Amino acid sequence: MKKVKLLFKTLLSLWIVYNIFVMLVMPNVGAYFGRVTANVVTPYANTVGLNAGWNFFSPEPAHPMYLKYTINYLDAEGEELKEPVYGFFPLEIAKDNRPLPNITRKREWALMRYMVLDPKRLRVLMGPWFCRQYPGATSVDMEHVIETIPFLDQAVRFREDSVSDLSKEVQYIRESYSCTGGDEESL
Repeated sequence: MKKVKLLFKTLLSLWIVYNIFVMLVMPNVGAYFGRVTANVVTPYANTVGLNAGWNFFSPEPAHPMYLKYTINYLDAEGEELKEPVYGFFPLEIAKDNRPLPNITRKREWALMRYMVLDPKRLRVLMGPWFCRQYPGATSVDMEHVIETIPFLDQAVRFREDSVSDLSKEVQYIRESYSCTGGDEESL
């Protein structure tokens, strides 16, 4: 009985130490030590929900995802009837023409994560919505963009640069939707 109890305490202690190790490594899994131990740490962390990176603790924890869109107004021959409308969803535009997240619009941010799961959702859901928002539009071109968040060691090394300057835009999906009932096409 004592051996079983000792074995149980030892296994429980090892499990607790391993969990603490995972919690210390996962926030900076992109660093050298995190990359070396990733095979041991990441599968377990993904399974139990400890897979949050360092950005989990930042003011804007998730990768910013948004749509760049262009609303086109063309006649039957393809000539512009009026200037296209360019915009971002669900972002506001800062004074320097850079997209600026508004964290009070959490439903729209959740929608962007939903959209990235299946590319055809842009045509099926967002295309018709944009057409209703801009009466008279003939088509909508949409690009789903994901801004990467730099690794912690990169953010520390380049302290003088803002995190948004270190991030990169990754174009994930491009779709076009015809507001006039014509063919929908994927770019």
